[in-house]
Amino acid sequence: MNQAEITALQQPISHYARVLYCLYLRPIANEITGATGPIKNKVIGQLLSDSHMTFTQGRQINNIISELIDVGLVTINPKTDLSRSIQDQRLVLPLLNIKDDDYEALHGKTISMHLKWLPDESLYNELAAMVGLLAKDYTLEDIGEFIAYWMGRPQTRLTPFQWTQKFVLQRKIAAQRHGTKATSTIVGSQQVETKPNVIVDDKARLLVEKYQPKKSQ
Repeated sequence: MNQAEITALQQPISHYARVLYCLYLRPIANEITGATGPIKNKVIGQLLSDSHMTFTQGRQINNIISELIDVGLVTINPKTDLSRSIQDQRLVLPLLNIKDDDYEALHGKTISMHLKWLPDESLYNELAAMVGLLAKDYTLEDIGEFIAYWMGRPQTRLTPFQWTQKFVLQRKIAAQRHGTKATSTIVGSQQVETKPNVIVDDKARLLVEKYQPKKSQ
């Protein structure tokens, strides 16, 4: 288990969540992709049940999975509805393949959203592949909308990894909701726009500052 996983497991989550991750999800996860095998609620229920609580319903297990999602140990398909059973569905453990030498940069500290934020490029591509995001391109407007939304919630502090993770999931949801356009093609179940890749460099960072509120005179 790497340092990123250990640190996430030390967050304020229940011991049921830690047991679920360490003794069930991680052993059935692919070491390369991070994808788990199909979820079996009966097996999980037997593993988690103790003298204080008996896990017999899927929603109880989903509540525990939600804890792991909140600390970044698990990601789910945006279409997955945790109010329903996820029997036989697969989860992804995004921290499983994080190398310890990458830990400090992505997980060492939490930050609030700021005007010059950009997703970590290599991490973005890796997570996009994990969640099946085919249309990986994004624009400065996409970044600006993301920044504007989260700067309005300054109480939210996340690690650089978690911010990029949120951005990826937002792009996945946008791709699924995107209406058909003449300049796009359909790949699988997602629409992929036929536009050039967006290259984000230092000059592009400055454009994001258009979202900065004007200072009072």
